[in-house]
Amino acid sequence: MHIPDGLWPILLTPYTENNEIDFAALDSLLEFYHKEGVAGLLALGQASEVLLLSDDERFAIAEHVARGCKGKLTLATVGNYGTTLAEQAASLKKIAAYGGEVAVVGLSLLPSSENLADQLLDLASRLGGIPLGIYELPEPEHRLLSADDVRRIAESNRFVFMKDTCRQIVPFSAKVEAARGSNLKLFQANLKVLPESMAAGSKGFCGWMPMVSPELCGQLVFSQNTPEELRQMAYEKLLDFQTLMVAEGFPSSAKYILAKRGVMIKPYSRVAAAKDFSEMSPSRIDAFIAKQRPFEAIH
Repeated sequence: MHIPDGLWPILLTPYTENNEIDFAALDSLLEFYHKEGVAGLLALGQASEVLLLSDDERFAIAEHVARGCKGKLTLATVGNYGTTLAEQAASLKKIAAYGGEVAVVGLSLLPSSENLADQLLDLASRLGGIPLGIYELPEPEHRLLSADDVRRIAESNRFVFMKDTCRQIVPFSAKVEAARGSNLKLFQANLKVLPESMAAGSKGFCGWMPMVSPELCGQLVFSQNTPEELRQMAYEKLLDFQTLMVAEGFPSSAKYILAKRGVMIKPYSRVAAAKDFSEMSPSRIDAFIAKQRPFEAIH
């Protein structure tokens, strides 16, 4: 199957004040990204607080989002839950049956930290023709594929999406080269190496900043539409915005920013670091938005 190049925000998990999943807020998020024209969404990633959700919550979110994205947004959903490859294959089948385009394997969720490519290919053999993706999920253990791993996986023609989180341009470029000519598309997760990654052949940006400012991110990903000087300005503004968003208690800070953009979402989170947001005034975020206008492309 073909998945589109471009911006792939991670879908945040909204909560009610009672710490339950806020499905109405999920609908508002989907509508926002649909209007923004992003390429696709990654559901149940690290920024989605996936490790702090129960399996029932994960499946409920996956089913709801697949229904909401149908005909509007391409959806990739992390889905390998369970302690054995057999359990994870069953989980991925369940995720795929909801109707999203790609069922994604989070590397840190695999049963073993060794022989990652072998485990991925084993799962593929159990899953028929389901389009599969790969996510170098940083938690609870940051596991990375080598270029040789990527080459083996790409040659299987079973994987179409990969979110790379190695955060370094040399190994990322090697993986892009290893997948060249195959169905496997690599997307950069890290803003700091995004410009170099796009030049090296990344198919887009699947990270934190597309969640809140697809406008500026688009100027880096679709660089042919923006002069170099303006691209650099957009890049520097995004770096500053990301630094602030993290310092103010991510992902609650991102939810607050999206609320200012009209999304019906509250800044509740289960992440410990997000408590910083509730203990501080959002005045720094408000001031940055008022002065820097980070939701507008630079012209």
